[in-house]
Amino acid sequence: MDSKHLLITDRKKIREAWGKSDEDVMQDIQIIRVWLGTQKHLPEIPTDAMIEFFLTNCKYSIEKTKQNLDMYYTARDLVPDVYRNINPTIPSQVEAAYATACMVILPNLTPNLYRVSIIRFRNDMLQKADINKFNANSLSNFYEVRIHEDLTMGDVTVIDYEHCSFSVMAKLSLVAMKQCVFVFEKVQSSRLKQLHLLNPPAFVDKILTLLKSFMKSKLKERIYIHKSIEDVYHYIPKDTLPSDYGGKEKSMAELEDIWKRKFLEYKDRFDYLDKITVNEALRPEKLKNDELLGYYGNFKKIQID
Repeated sequence: MDSKHLLITDRKKIREAWGKSDEDVMQDIQIIRVWLGTQKHLPEIPTDAMIEFFLTNCKYSIEKTKQNLDMYYTARDLVPDVYRNINPTIPSQVEAAYATACMVILPNLTPNLYRVSIIRFRNDMLQKADINKFNANSLSNFYEVRIHEDLTMGDVTVIDYEHCSFSVMAKLSLVAMKQCVFVFEKVQSSRLKQLHLLNPPAFVDKILTLLKSFMKSKLKERIYIHKSIEDVYHYIPKDTLPSDYGGKEKSMAELEDIWKRKFLEYKDRFDYLDKITVNEALRPEKLKNDELLGYYGNFKKIQID
């Protein structure tokens, strides 16, 4: 497998699932393009592929897509601690994050057209590394590639805690946890269908209780705990998974290497994102997502406290 086939999707099936013809999609994209032309505060006009990603992620709601696109750019100034200094093509900026955990997004969709991500903490590095370095920043880099190449009906995430000890997890900060939920729910509007916690130690229950206090009720109901990978097969087809987990896909290590090459292909994009900013003086109307602004204000209070 080369990096060009790292995210295999089925655009036709996904459009059909939303009851959209090719003409419908192009019409919706054009509506968004016309609106973008009036948003002089934004630093660029996204490509059609990017716009379709946001449309699909927002269930083809035109208004929600507008807000989500705006926040994609605005969040870089609103939450710079999440979006700045995370360029995956600059080793010094990401070595600490990826020393903590191996994260991959699997190439093939599930039968439900969901995209599966797996996060597995590293056995050999956990005692030395800062677990908080693998946080919302790291997830944002994968999301950036997906915006340009992916199309799905939702996300499924597996977090493997096999190598996590209490001493490691005790270092996990409240800020880092809330950051991840903030980015997923408020900025990316992630359509998380399932969150699978594999091989969790007993103390993960306490962490989960804390995490749930930040989450929407709908998301809380989509969390599953498994003591063995065999339990996960009831939700994710075995063949879809990496060979490490009994599947037919490449191993986690092989997929991680391919993802590193994929990030390098996006070097120009990541370099560009490091420079862009939103010109608030040119914003035609007040940012509608006041809930996000209030949410982040509370988040910053927690960070200071």
